[in-house]
Amino acid sequence: MLDSGIRIFCASLMKKRAISFLLCLSVFQSAWAKDRVYSWTVVPQFSPTAVHRDWAPLLSVLEQKTGYRFLLVPADSFNFFETKLLKGKVDFAYANPYQTLLAHREQAYIPLIRDDKRRLTGILVVRKDSPLRQVKDVEGQKIAFASPNAFAVSLYMRALLSEKEKVSFIADYVGTHSNAYRQVLLGRAAASGGIYRTLHKERAEVQESLRVIYEIPSTITHAVISHPSVPEKVRNSVQQALLELAMNEEGQRLLDRVFLSQPVKADFDRDYGSLKSLKLDEYVVLPD
Repeated sequence: MLDSGIRIFCASLMKKRAISFLLCLSVFQSAWAKDRVYSWTVVPQFSPTAVHRDWAPLLSVLEQKTGYRFLLVPADSFNFFETKLLKGKVDFAYANPYQTLLAHREQAYIPLIRDDKRRLTGILVVRKDSPLRQVKDVEGQKIAFASPNAFAVSLYMRALLSEKEKVSFIADYVGTHSNAYRQVLLGRAAASGGIYRTLHKERAEVQESLRVIYEIPSTITHAVISHPSVPEKVRNSVQQALLELAMNEEGQRLLDRVFLSQPVKADFDRDYGSLKSLKLDEYVVLPD
């Protein structure tokens, strides 16, 4: 009888200690999540200065709304961005559709938010005074692209030019969308890949000096994605905060500046899994 009582007492004590341990662990994890600084990088469609101008205010508001801290890591090149992303070195990223696919495949990154207001449409532009009038006219010409894996402006565009249009060309990778447009204006390239939303963000004189001669089929837009090591509570908090920003004028202004005008929850299988059918892997250039 005594032995039985001792066993019950010991079992009860061990259970209480286990519960206490789990409670302490939960508190520790919560505190660690709050103290941790989460890195955040952005695909370099524009210069690092422009990215900081548009994204830093948004991250500051996210810190206020979520209680977590974020560090904007400027990407001065697609190679830098994709190296960090595909090696799982950043907590959050704003990535193009195919980068989202690659990041999910390589590191299990999780899409959180995408823009539902508009689709992503790649375009081929020339100088307004160029004799080039249609896509066949770029045969043998130099075309400026931001990078090999810039999705609609280069990756998908190059595949369609080669396979559908049967056009051969010289690809010149110049770092950003803005650089590609300027290569055309300066006469250093006959054409450049782009998308409407980055072209429309250029100065009026740049827009007025360029002409679209080709469009590719529209696709899903970029996504805010998270590394799987980021606690689910943090991911959910960031996701909800971005959704709530669209409910007030100031928040909407911040979202407009980063092409998230109508944020909706993203799902990999529903939104990005179908990109596999485009079979673009042979055109992907992975960072060293």
